[in-house]
Amino acid sequence: MKYCIYLLFVVLCCQSLRSFAQQKNGIQPPPLVQTLMKQPDAGKWLPKDTVLLRFDTHHTQGLLKIGDYFYLSSVEVRTWPRAYGQLINGYDRDTGDGTGHLFKFDSAGQLVAQLQLGEADMYHPGGIDFDGKDIWVPVCEYRPYGRSVLYRVDPEKMTAVKAADCNDAIGAVAFNRQTKELIGMNWDAEHYYRWKWLEKRQSLQLIDKQKNPHHFIRYQDCQYIGDDIMLCSGLRGYTSGGTRFKLGGLQAIRLSDYSSLWETPVPVWVGNHTPLNNNPFFAETTQHGALLYFIPEDNRSHMYIYEVR
Repeated sequence: MKYCIYLLFVVLCCQSLRSFAQQKNGIQPPPLVQTLMKQPDAGKWLPKDTVLLRFDTHHTQGLLKIGDYFYLSSVEVRTWPRAYGQLINGYDRDTGDGTGHLFKFDSAGQLVAQLQLGEADMYHPGGIDFDGKDIWVPVCEYRPYGRSVLYRVDPEKMTAVKAADCNDAIGAVAFNRQTKELIGMNWDAEHYYRWKWLEKRQSLQLIDKQKNPHHFIRYQDCQYIGDDIMLCSGLRGYTSGGTRFKLGGLQAIRLSDYSSLWETPVPVWVGNHTPLNNNPFFAETTQHGALLYFIPEDNRSHMYIYEVR
């Protein structure tokens, strides 16, 4: 199994470099992607720190760092969705019951503030992003193709304003600061949604929906990193020798045409075989390279910080 994972890792790395080499527009990728490309082997990332989050995180989803504070979206499930055993009105399960949260915490893992999000059966927050002023949070029903509500959250006041509804389960978003467009990915990232942010009207206008041509990972959390590029973290299940396992990865997507600029697997697991890329993720450039943040565990969580030079 280890050999198969390693072989898959090598193949995907080669595909990543070839994908980038085939870019013909001559545009240099953002500094963050350039740093990651210099050290694509996640096995050589430097563990920087591990921070225990000193509150019940529930089922962790999306992560941001704004200034000195971190923001974590999470779903508290009281009743898990029950499978129907067949499709009923296009759904394979009921909605279950729960509460959506957005937590604000400091670098020591201490909770600073929290906000409840959601309405009706929509209680599952997803991956989040920051537009320079507000945090964008999708909250959906806990089932494929379920309804969603999109929120803007003031990170200082920790107050939310509803921006739009969607008749699909939006699991992650990224805000393109250049074009003022919100990009959403539905359950398992099967489709991209594109909304125009109409600032004067304080509303979103759906302008595009396209099928995702990439199947390397199922996006869990994405962030806009400049130059029309979003960086996504996710995972996907694979089978090797009859054994099922999940492998995480990163992928940089050009938003103008959804082409893949760069991608790499992340064969790192924590705890009970949980991929490092299980849901929350954030990346930032530093003086020496980049820092990557992951919170893959539920309930009693740690934030794993890696340095890439």
